[in-house]
Amino acid sequence: MKRIPIILLAWGLITSNAWSQMPPPQMFSEMDGFHFLADGTPLPIWGYGWVTDGYITLPGPLLTYTEGEQVDLNFTNPSPESHTIHLHGLDVDQANDGVPTTSFFVVTGQSTTYSFIADRPGTFLYHCHVTTTLHLTMGMYGMILVTRPDMTLFEGGPSYTEDVPLLFSDLEIATNLDPVGSFPFHTIRPDVFMVNGRADNQLELASQIVSYEPGQTLALRLGSMAYSRMMCAFPPELHAVCHMSDGRAIPEPFEVDSLEIYPGERFTVLITPDAGWNGTIAADYWNMADGFVEDTQFIRVRDAALDIDESTATPWSGYPNPTQSIIQYPPALDVTVWDAWGREVFHGDLLDGQLHVSDWSVGTYVVRAGEGPISRFVVVD
Repeated sequence: MKRIPIILLAWGLITSNAWSQMPPPQMFSEMDGFHFLADGTPLPIWGYGWVTDGYITLPGPLLTYTEGEQVDLNFTNPSPESHTIHLHGLDVDQANDGVPTTSFFVVTGQSTTYSFIADRPGTFLYHCHVTTTLHLTMGMYGMILVTRPDMTLFEGGPSYTEDVPLLFSDLEIATNLDPVGSFPFHTIRPDVFMVNGRADNQLELASQIVSYEPGQTLALRLGSMAYSRMMCAFPPELHAVCHMSDGRAIPEPFEVDSLEIYPGERFTVLITPDAGWNGTIAADYWNMADGFVEDTQFIRVRDAALDIDESTATPWSGYPNPTQSIIQYPPALDVTVWDAWGREVFHGDLLDGQLHVSDWSVGTYVVRAGEGPISRFVVVD
């Protein structure tokens, strides 16, 4: 039975700036973010984020719409290069498709609105279509879900309980460190493999585990933005059935124990796990050039009755946030803080929980206590 690799996508941060807020929601693009690898190493990324948050993530925000909804996706580009949002797989007119040769570029300092009707339920993707290979591998991509209010996959289709988005991707560290020197693109060899911004031990955090109640049917929304060829392996205890491919219902649903996913492809697979099950979906990343498996990651699926204390995955957060002088945390040992460029600005113990930042530069910071989850805070004037 073939397997598929799962990848940890670390999220990136940028220095907080003030942009005028168009009618919500409004996304923005930047090229000075950082993605934290599983070992905590910061890696430069380009990407998308919400203006209201002020930071970009890898992958970009999950966009969710309801079938028949009129969508106005507002986008602003303060970054130093032109970008677009290509709505991969959605049925939109040419002007709103985000392919610059047939629509337009969003140049530095420009804002636009992509308007369309989400008239077809399914699993879709989005990415920048400017110098596509480079901008995509640097982190400019995300997933789109179009769902139905009655929780069926499509009209007359099967019902389910919950959506579980699983976006596979990869990157080459050397390229992200030196994007200007990355040509030619066919020499890129991914060495970081990710799913929803998580990999390795991070996929075992309670917040990343697919938790279910016996009898529930979950919709796995599978999509690939990887350079690799993916192979996913579904244990028989999941009773996996594939119902949709590339945002379309397939004529005959089929039981699936392994599923091959090429770059840009999407599938929707329903699972109804056995009661008491605690296992994994294996994800293998196959190198497209030499045909070897480069990495394997594991998505854990577990009966909710077996869940551990969720507090172990709760970010260590403080207040007030944003702050001008002091941010109060629960007392902790071995606290590390990085700035938006990935530079360590503090490491030590906070016995009273007070982090003094009055002389720090304005911007976004990342904080972690010990080996716990990462959280962020913002220093303002």
